[in-house]
Amino acid sequence: MASRSRVVLENAYWEGDEIYAKVEGVPYLVDTGAEVSMTRKDLKTAGHLKVQFANGKIEEMPYGTWKGVVWVKGPYNLLTVKDLDELSKKKGTHRRLERRLTSLKARLVKVGPTQAGSEKQDWYKPVDIPTVTEQKLEESDFSPAGKEKLRKIIATAQVARFKNDCGDLGPKFVHHIEGGVHPPVRQYPLNPGAVEEMDKIVKELGALEIIREELNPITNSPIQAVKKPESAGGGWRPVINFKALNRRTIANRASLINPQGALKTLRVKKFKSCIDLANGFFSLRLARQSQGKTAFTHKGKSYVWQRLPQGYKNSPNVFQSAVMEVLGDVGATVYIDDVFIADDTEEEHLERLRKVIENLTKAGLKLNLKKCQFGQFQVNYLGFQVTSDLGLSDGYREKLTNIQPPQSENDLQKILGLCNYVRDHVPNYQKYAKPLYHCLRKSEGDEKDGKRPWVWTAANQQNLEELRRAIQAAVRLEPRSLSERLVAEISCENDDAMIKVSNENGGLVTLWSYTLTSVEKKYPQEEKELAVLARYWGVLKDLAQGQPVKVITQSQVHKYLRKGTVESTKATNTRWGRWEDILLDPELEIGPAQPTSKKKPQETLEKPGQPEWTIYTDGSRKGSDQSAYWGFILKQDGKEKCRQKGKAPGSAQAGEVTAVLEGLLELVKRKIKSARLVTDSYYCAQALREDLAIWEENGFETAKGKPVAHKDLWKKIAELKLQLEIDVEHQRAHTHEGAHWRGNDEVDCYVQQRKIVFVGTEKWDRTPKGREVPEEYVVEVVRSVHEALGHAGVRPTRKELEEQDLWIPVKQVQRVLRDCEVCGQYNAGRRGQRMDGLSIKSTVPWGSVCMDVAGPMGITGRRGEKYLLVLVDSMSGFVTTKAARKANGNSVVGMLEQVCSALGIPKELRTDNGTHFRNAQVDQWCQKYGVMRVYSPPYTPQANGVVERAIGLVKSWIAKNANTNSWSTQAVEIGQALNDRSRAERPAPAMELNQRPFTTKEVGRGSSDKKEKLTPRVPFREGQRVWVKAREQPVHAAVKPKFETTDIVKKVLDRNTVLLERKGIQGVEQLKPVPD
Repeated sequence: MASRSRVVLENAYWEGDEIYAKVEGVPYLVDTGAEVSMTRKDLKTAGHLKVQFANGKIEEMPYGTWKGVVWVKGPYNLLTVKDLDELSKKKGTHRRLERRLTSLKARLVKVGPTQAGSEKQDWYKPVDIPTVTEQKLEESDFSPAGKEKLRKIIATAQVARFKNDCGDLGPKFVHHIEGGVHPPVRQYPLNPGAVEEMDKIVKELGALEIIREELNPITNSPIQAVKKPESAGGGWRPVINFKALNRRTIANRASLINPQGALKTLRVKKFKSCIDLANGFFSLRLARQSQGKTAFTHKGKSYVWQRLPQGYKNSPNVFQSAVMEVLGDVGATVYIDDVFIADDTEEEHLERLRKVIENLTKAGLKLNLKKCQFGQFQVNYLGFQVTSDLGLSDGYREKLTNIQPPQSENDLQKILGLCNYVRDHVPNYQKYAKPLYHCLRKSEGDEKDGKRPWVWTAANQQNLEELRRAIQAAVRLEPRSLSERLVAEISCENDDAMIKVSNENGGLVTLWSYTLTSVEKKYPQEEKELAVLARYWGVLKDLAQGQPVKVITQSQVHKYLRKGTVESTKATNTRWGRWEDILLDPELEIGPAQPTSKKKPQETLEKPGQPEWTIYTDGSRKGSDQSAYWGFILKQDGKEKCRQKGKAPGSAQAGEVTAVLEGLLELVKRKIKSARLVTDSYYCAQALREDLAIWEENGFETAKGKPVAHKDLWKKIAELKLQLEIDVEHQRAHTHEGAHWRGNDEVDCYVQQRKIVFVGTEKWDRTPKGREVPEEYVVEVVRSVHEALGHAGVRPTRKELEEQDLWIPVKQVQRVLRDCEVCGQYNAGRRGQRMDGLSIKSTVPWGSVCMDVAGPMGITGRRGEKYLLVLVDSMSGFVTTKAARKANGNSVVGMLEQVCSALGIPKELRTDNGTHFRNAQVDQWCQKYGVMRVYSPPYTPQANGVVERAIGLVKSWIAKNANTNSWSTQAVEIGQALNDRSRAERPAPAMELNQRPFTTKEVGRGSSDKKEKLTPRVPFREGQRVWVKAREQPVHAAVKPKFETTDIVKKVLDRNTVLLERKGIQGVEQLKPVPD
């Protein structure tokens, strides 16, 4: 301990065994181990105090005053001399102060000379912010003036000052754990060597208010101690096993990007900065009602997390979404707690960096200054070295070099996980990794014994060295360019496949390696390449980011390849169906590599002095006479030479093809040998470039033997193309992008132009809105304008009438357009109508039932149920439900058997086209009982709207009353809520179907409880004339029921139904007696 001599160091000094300090001229005694004051929110820093330890070490600590006590942020607390005077008072007068001092001294850490050979590990290791700031300034590539600006920007940021120091995003970002409470999981025994360190960490987190003690925990998750590697300083790391919590929690479906996805879309520029957020998860609050689900136990005490814990499944998604919302549109790439920004100039980068740090600081987040990188030409981001492209970082290469031979399967899995992170940079990665994965496979003998001894041979070590050398020679990749097309080259050799993805006219973006399955190994070359393309097609589309995709193959694969044209095909029809959908994607160009020699047409067009001819073609939609319009404009050096248009039978596509044919005929007539043809039809452009040659080889027939669409027109075009050298260009319609958009717009307006002339309009009355069209001319005028606009809707028709200075009320325009036969043929029917012309709702109880499947539900049921089967009576709306693990034919038949055994067999079953309904089990059941099947068309939920609305009601009820795993056992409660619900003009569904409520409230025993004999609702009798309600009501029908015809009751079947002479069986609610 120190001597009695007084050693003064600025404003701190020793005196005997105690440390004193002068703060604002007042001496204070330093006491130790009091970290309880550091997290109080009302403490404000007054300055910094330098304290010297007995071993000569000097540390600067922030201090402040609180209720007469001076505090130092850290494991030290300063007590005033006034507090010491309080201790000299009589006993009983200073209990609170003495109790506090006793608590502090119980955690006392003596300050004195360090014993030889003993090193103390304190959780508080303050960050020397000025030194680290200077280090970051020196590392940056800014100019001297830029570094001074960077210094000011860093000074405005909140920086973490010790290990678990974290920010606070405040009440704006509070996370609720959605899902049930999991059963408690017992605590594992901890490693004895880790208990002491775990105790310190728990106390630290409690002092920081990241966790708190819970007296009445509702569950428990075990805490584990994981050994840190020696390279990281050794020690232990606490890990909470949240497996049980994660299984019960609803997954957050936020768009959390993976590291590789973030790197491939990185915008790389000259100046780059990477900002690391300190303890990001601990900066986001956890809702009070959700904290109990995160409980864990340590030394017999239960604790819960008050901040977002690590190991919880939704922590990365929730925190990244919060950071992205905080940053807004500053142009930063965010991956959890790593923020990347880049700019071409120093000024732009400093301004963007200022905005990012300002937003983070204002939100309450703190920076891990040691890990931040500011204004550098080369940075390390997500384990990769980022310059103008991406390569392996020095830190990763060092880890790779230090790999030791694995001592267990777990060690080998860790090594393969480290290697897999960079597999996109290694050509034929699976070729090197495959032998090592074989070491993880279990043999038959291993399964019997349960465990097998770990054996690592020299051959295995050689395979590991080959993999390490392949990774050390990894190629550098460049990010995806948004201005260029994506090019993917597929190669299949033996059992291995690889896709090289690159920017067109650029470098490699990624490398994908794949080992073919045992089935795919038997495929011919074409099918192997299609299988690989189908596996990565979704990822390719995402990576293309709206740009077209060009795929280069080794075999003769093209867009119109079909199963019948491949020799010795092995793939199933299902696979070929998926492959054909991919091949016909308009954004895909596929085929073998083309030779790089220049084409003669391009040479001819580029000869100086030769006039350049350009022909623009276009076609339009059908007219009232079932014909299409076509037209073309021919120009030489930008000057128009000819234009022509006309009509052709068929669709708008036929108009496009006819325009191309007529344009080529004009070129031949004028003896023009070479020209450029511009069309906005992708179909025509693709056909002229590639498909026409394939069609000629196949006799203008498809792979299924059917003739090509517009076969006669394409035959003539093929003959004309032999006489011409045509350079075909596709121009996207209705955009101001591309080299030929003006000419394309011109021909489009020329083809769409209609001449509308009305004679005698000068005699019509003038109004402020225009000349009012007399009633006898309304139909003629509206139809003329409607057809001239290509059967456009109400709004374009009204706009054209206004331009013609004519006025017709909106309702009259709607009435005329509603009766248009062409629009009625192609437009969808009214909502609520069946596509087969029959009404969805039946007029007989339990005559027609509708069925559908809801799910998978957000929460799994108590017995693993994920789906909910819903069956609804179309007349009454009576709903029955059943939970099922799988949506298949067996579950559907099981529900039909259960419900129909109680309510009877319906005449009609209406479903969609899902595989759980269209299968042999359901078909056999319906044939057995004579049930007619009716399928609603795809993508038309209104055709089965009765059950769609019922599913909505069921989901709403579950969300409000059973949003746990108990929803699967609530079939009776759902039936009671939906079938006893009151309706405005109709009885409850249960009353309408069964003439009794779903929940019966009377027993009915004895003579006193006997009810009167049921009588028909309406006293119909045989021979009586009645009105019959219309089957289909228009959308604008009044609320009052409409009756379309009369009929005579032939026979009364029961109290609910009668048999009519012409209309057959009808429900009594559809009838009304005709007054005598």
